[in-house]
Amino acid sequence: MKLRIEQRALADAAKQAFRRLPGNPANPILGGLLIEAADSQATLSGFDFETATQATLDADVLEAGKALVSGRLLADVAAAMPAGPIDLVADDREATLTAPGTTFTLPTMEHRDYPALPTPPGAAGTVDGANFAAAVVHAASAAMPPKEAVGTMEGFAGVHVKADGDDLVVSSSDRYRIVRHRIPWAPDADGDSELLLPADGIAVTAKQMSGSQVRIAFPSTDGAVASLATAQLAVTSRTIAADFPAIDGFFPDPDKAVGHIGVGAAELLEAVKRAGLVNDGPDQAVVFTVDVDVLTVFGGAQGTKGASRLEVENGGMDGFTAGYRPGFLSSLLAPVDGPVQIWFTTPNKPVLIQPVGDDSYRAVCMPVRLK
Repeated sequence: MKLRIEQRALADAAKQAFRRLPGNPANPILGGLLIEAADSQATLSGFDFETATQATLDADVLEAGKALVSGRLLADVAAAMPAGPIDLVADDREATLTAPGTTFTLPTMEHRDYPALPTPPGAAGTVDGANFAAAVVHAASAAMPPKEAVGTMEGFAGVHVKADGDDLVVSSSDRYRIVRHRIPWAPDADGDSELLLPADGIAVTAKQMSGSQVRIAFPSTDGAVASLATAQLAVTSRTIAADFPAIDGFFPDPDKAVGHIGVGAAELLEAVKRAGLVNDGPDQAVVFTVDVDVLTVFGGAQGTKGASRLEVENGGMDGFTAGYRPGFLSSLLAPVDGPVQIWFTTPNKPVLIQPVGDDSYRAVCMPVRLK
């Protein structure tokens, strides 16, 4: 195999493909990146039997072929080489990377022993990478940690993406919070499809693809993998072998609420953070008290210090007191740019959070029982 490739392109592709590889695999081959050169392109592939990553880049291919090298070594070497074109020559024993004044030689492994990569299902549509990354990364932060999501709760460990006409609905929950984003996309055909991928993995992939249009391939009816792809990067992952929990019934109905408040999301977020500073731990509540047109946010033991007072639009609330975990509440307010409405029922039931005049985001926060 012989090819010429730009240093920056190779370094970026190696970094993208390498970051998913296991750190200390039982089989050294799984720590490798498979380089394939053909038809003016080079592809770097990594696979750990859960996720397959393929980075594609332009190259001057002088001799087509394949080589398998250590992913860590290739990523480090490509990043360390000088800017400009790199000549890469590989055979069954070694791969040599050469640039003016610099040469590295890496041992190769038997590429014929590398496991076959999963075949991604056919793409179903396209979404803006920046919008997709913002929704997925935020949803991933509200998913249940994998070590807690066991047995019947396995589905809580993922981010759920569902096609709904011209929208994608991105959801997650850890049973204390529910997050739901609705973003536009361009489906290739009518139909409702869905996927459930581990939260950490899909968040990393979405961030990698945030600067491009993303093609989404949902699992086929008899398949267990889904794929996200741009022109340069494709990631095919095994889906979670569980259904996403039925969370629709946990969104409070505004028509049944006792009232709501309207307030600037940024102001409320800062007030919650200040109140949380005087708490004894992350599980201790900050306390909301609504009186006429003023919301008071307290921290400390049962709300005795760290008070902030905010003017609010009061929709039927007076003398209402409830407590919420500051970290959870802050995470749900963070995506809102502008005023937010919070709908209350009773102090011991969840609240509904949504931007004013915007139905693209809804969130639910469970309260903390106050003594």
